[in-house]
Amino acid sequence: MTKFRDLTEFFDPTLKLPVGGKTYVIEPVDAETGLLCRRLMEVSIEAAGGGEPDTEGLEALVLDDDQEKDLYKRILGGVYDELFADKLDWPVIQHIGTTALVWVVAGLDAAVKHWESAGEAPAPNRETRRAAAARSTRSRGSASGTTPTTASASKRARK
Repeated sequence: MTKFRDLTEFFDPTLKLPVGGKTYVIEPVDAETGLLCRRLMEVSIEAAGGGEPDTEGLEALVLDDDQEKDLYKRILGGVYDELFADKLDWPVIQHIGTTALVWVVAGLDAAVKHWESAGEAPAPNRETRRAAAARSTRSRGSASGTTPTTASASKRARK
């Protein structure tokens, strides 16, 4: 009988970002923060593509300065304070925060691309938007057997 190896033997759920000779280790976010990040990214991608995003449940698509800092704190955890203690410039902290956001939403490969682009990546192309939409459609259904979310139900009603 096949037996699973212990996940800790081969899986590292952290993100390690080197800056100026120091490596900052970002721990995985909690489920609530992960879902918020995914939803913000979906809305942003849809808006960037010229669509009309369903912002139900999001008070604002554009975050003010305090909301942006709060989101970075949630994503970066204790590393957020460490970045300030190390006196990094705000643009560097923003880049670290947005890289971590991309990591939370789209995984390590996408985070590496964002990291190495210095934040100057082009807007998502049609293929990227379609892939994100397909992922969000799959993720909106309930695994518990309850009804689909309001967002997916309202989208179906518009069709």
